[in-house]
Amino acid sequence: MGKKSTGNDPSILPPMQLTSLARSFLKVAESIDSAINNRDYDSTINHTTCTIDQQNTQQLLMVLIDTRAYSYAMQGQLDLAIADAHKMMSLPSMLPNGYLRKADILKMNGELQEAIKVYNDGLQKTPPEEKNKIFIQQLKNGLKEARIQNKDPVDFISKLPVEIVNNNIMPRLEQSTKKVCSQVSRVWHKKILNHQDRWNNLFVDDNNQETLRVFSTIPSTKYNIKQLTIDTKSNTIPMTCFRYMRNGYLNKLASFKMKATNIDIEEKPLNMTTVPVAFWQTRQTLTTLDLDFGSNTNLIKLADLIMTCTNLTKSSFTTTQPLAEIVGNFSTVERHEALIDLQIKAKLITGKDIEPILQQCQQIRRLVMNTCDETVFDVITRQADNLEILGYNPDAPNDPIEELQTERNNKSKKGLQKLYTNNSGNNISAKKILPLIYKNKATLVTLYAKLTSITETELWDLYSTYPDFTLDKIEALTFWCNPGIQHFMLRAIRDTTTLKIMHIVYLADSEELVATLKILPILSTIELSRVHSIESTPSLCRLFEHYRLFSVPNNFQQPSLKFVNLYKSDAITDDLLSKLTTIKTLKEISLCDLKNVSTEGFNSMISKLSDRSKKGD
Repeated sequence: MGKKSTGNDPSILPPMQLTSLARSFLKVAESIDSAINNRDYDSTINHTTCTIDQQNTQQLLMVLIDTRAYSYAMQGQLDLAIADAHKMMSLPSMLPNGYLRKADILKMNGELQEAIKVYNDGLQKTPPEEKNKIFIQQLKNGLKEARIQNKDPVDFISKLPVEIVNNNIMPRLEQSTKKVCSQVSRVWHKKILNHQDRWNNLFVDDNNQETLRVFSTIPSTKYNIKQLTIDTKSNTIPMTCFRYMRNGYLNKLASFKMKATNIDIEEKPLNMTTVPVAFWQTRQTLTTLDLDFGSNTNLIKLADLIMTCTNLTKSSFTTTQPLAEIVGNFSTVERHEALIDLQIKAKLITGKDIEPILQQCQQIRRLVMNTCDETVFDVITRQADNLEILGYNPDAPNDPIEELQTERNNKSKKGLQKLYTNNSGNNISAKKILPLIYKNKATLVTLYAKLTSITETELWDLYSTYPDFTLDKIEALTFWCNPGIQHFMLRAIRDTTTLKIMHIVYLADSEELVATLKILPILSTIELSRVHSIESTPSLCRLFEHYRLFSVPNNFQQPSLKFVNLYKSDAITDDLLSKLTTIKTLKEISLCDLKNVSTEGFNSMISKLSDRSKKGD
């Protein structure tokens, strides 16, 4: 049975109708035919695939495969379409149909020489039997059309107005489609390469064959890529990329990110000058750099990168080795005036490692480091006068350190504004970090400090060393209320008028905390974590009673408590939750792992909040 045209696309014959083959499959056949006529190729593929899996009749099976091949072709999934054509060609009963389908697909894709060859092969291999008469005629007609098109092709792209091509066609093309189009003709090649949105952003990934194919076209699109991201375990892709850079194929690259943790120079020798020269070739345009070379410390040193890439503003370096092994020699590196954002992840980072970096990059305003020791604080205190955001061993992947505002507020005083330390692992020595905090006490607005306990003698030493220590601008404070240090930190905030958010972890003295908070302006957020002493419960109840007295809904002139978060704290009981329900300004309460809260207490809280909501309080 030959193929019947439905007027869908004159460049490729649609499949034969299905209803005449099997009345028992009428419903599914009608669904497939309807999807074809409506150009709903996703539905067509789904219907045919399901039916193929269920049918044993060879003829019906082959018709379904032909229908799916047609639909794949109409979606541009040519590899899958041709694979289905080959399935038909493998069975004698559908051999001419398979050749016809493959040739039509190639012709539609503009591969006319290959299509002509397939039409000829089909004519030679199709037996001249009566049942094949229609297929033979269709093969001849297709061959004739392909020869005409091959002799006098119609290039619709060259005939369309430039505005339509640039604004309506090019932006909608996938990267793989652009590659195919660039090979059609000189006109198409030029239009693809010169379109402003052509290849600006390229992501190369081991699991995406499309992007790997596009990656191979970089030499022919050398002046187009501005953002390149590579995530690979291959040894070949990084080496190829560095050669592209070295040879000037990426001379407009502004952002470059590479995660290649399996690079093995010994396995595939690479000239040791290739990588430095590669970055030298992109030095004029490269502003953002993110490199993760795993354990490889020989490709390039940080000193060489800083010296070469003079326009870098944001950089991130990751290594599984100590930072000392990739720092390099900064003695010949000139001051870098552009770099303002630096993130480093290494096996170990010491003050000695980062000192040469900070000496030569004194404009850094955001610094995030993982796996540091405490010696970095002394160096940062002495060298990083322009620092605004500091992350010390941050370990909360769901709560990353905030990004830097590109433009500095000229009205704000220079100094550290946000300091984040780790929330797990070892506590930080107060003696090590307090010089940095003290130096920036007038500018700190956010402080996240996990400090060690101190003795009474050490506490008085701190008072003597920092007699005027206050945090007058603080807005968000998180600290571990360990013995001694709690008293020191609470004293520093007792006169502040700016504090809005407070997160307490552990609690050495609940009475002191409550007394301090009651003299401060009303906070908007209170968070308590790991407050285990049940003796703290009465004090906390008095604190929330204090907030109840100041909870006046819809009073926009007065600060009000809006958020309470209670985590893993044995001091939180049913009575305390009941107190919370009386604070009329609360918008959100978060609870997690509270052992002394009963089901009845929780349900009672929900019921009271629901009643309050119904009353409009």
